Amino acid sequence: MNLDTIPLAPEQCVTGFGTTLIVAPHADDESLGCGGLISLLRKYGQTVYILLLSDGTLSHPNSKEYPADKLRDLREKELLDAAGILQVPAENIIFCRYTDRNVPSAHHEEFEGAVKNISKMMGMLQPQSIFVPWRRDPHPDHQAAFQLMNAAETSNAKIYEYPIWLNELGQDGDEPSSEESMPFRLNITSVLDQKQEAISQHRSQTTGLISDDPEGFQLSQEMLSQFNVPYETFFISK
Repeated sequence: MNLDTIPLAPEQCVTGFGTTLIVAPHADDESLGCGGLISLLRKYGQTVYILLLSDGTLSHPNSKEYPADKLRDLREKELLDAAGILQVPAENIIFCRYTDRNVPSAHHEEFEGAVKNISKMMGMLQPQSIFVPWRRDPHPDHQAAFQLMNAAETSNAKIYEYPIWLNELGQDGDEPSSEESMPFRLNITSVLDQKQEAISQHRSQTTGLISDDPEGFQLSQEMLSQFNVPYETFFISK
């Protein structure tokens, strides 16, 4: 995908998104993919909610210092800290606590129940815009997130998709086609520092904070550098 050919929208366009829901499969996806967007929405007085789907407990599955419950609590606290940087109040964050790498997808036995629960949330929140990972982003929880939101009753909210692992792990056929979506970039130059500060709150994912699991996950500097740019990329379904 040649990003230079994708239209660059001015930051003021976020005033048209209205009340916005950010769907994050894992704590850090909201900051990586949408940190600039969230900061701009709050800058222009828009209401933002964050829906965290997974409990994040498989990022360091062998850690004795951070067993599953403690790791879940840590990752949720990191999300709260990142949201604070982005000016999203704690009461606007919803934790679903689906098992990491097992967020209900379309063929999952819990899918219909999850869709009903999310539909109820949508009825209460009434978002006008929903941001969810790209439908073929190469992670099962990211694809499940899109499937859940696509199946839920969203009261005609407009759905936008954002990539996380597409550039890093995408294979042939994973990228959006011109027939299914229209890409745009959002200028986040004025809030890039806030985005980077929000990302840095996810210390369990960006540093060696959890040091007793040699198989533990940590975002590489190369991966992080992809999100240290003055724009964010989104796809609008056609």
